[in-house]
Amino acid sequence: MGNEKASEILLVTRRVMMERGYNGFSFRDVAAGVGIKSASIHYHFPTKADLAEAVAKDYREWCLRALADLSAPDAPALLTAYGNLFVAMFKDTGSVCLGGVLATDAATLPPSVKAEVERFFLGHHEWLSTVLQTGQKNGEIRPDLDPIAFARTFVSSMEGAMMVSRATGNPHHLTETIDQLLHLVRPLSR
Repeated sequence: MGNEKASEILLVTRRVMMERGYNGFSFRDVAAGVGIKSASIHYHFPTKADLAEAVAKDYREWCLRALADLSAPDAPALLTAYGNLFVAMFKDTGSVCLGGVLATDAATLPPSVKAEVERFFLGHHEWLSTVLQTGQKNGEIRPDLDPIAFARTFVSSMEGAMMVSRATGNPHHLTETIDQLLHLVRPLSR
């Protein structure tokens, strides 16, 4: 069993964790999804914490690549594209962001997994803050907005909107949240 099987284990575990969180999955669940014995997972990931850390890291890196690939003509369009990543994920999977799911389990996460979750959110905050600062320089974003604080607000709002959309089955909650956030960042009319 080589790297292909390890990659498949990561993908199946990601899906299961997005549905059930850290505390709601077992090696048995993952093994059934991959079609192998639970003991085979231990070959690649000795403990549940090792597996969850690898999944969280892989997801964080995947998300950061997706952010780096976003392009738009201006900051508001980039913010919309960012929000649309959440919309697409919800529509494609019916699940919420793994970062948000793991954040709800923060009190019970192993330290290595919790650290990956913190790095996940830090990466999003930094990316959004940069977009907001650039938008302020270009006159596209309100100059009185604190880019760092609003980056945190934007991420928190999207994560929460995903959870509410999942609970209600209504993806429009996500798009409404994006619209409201963009309304808040645009310069005030004179």
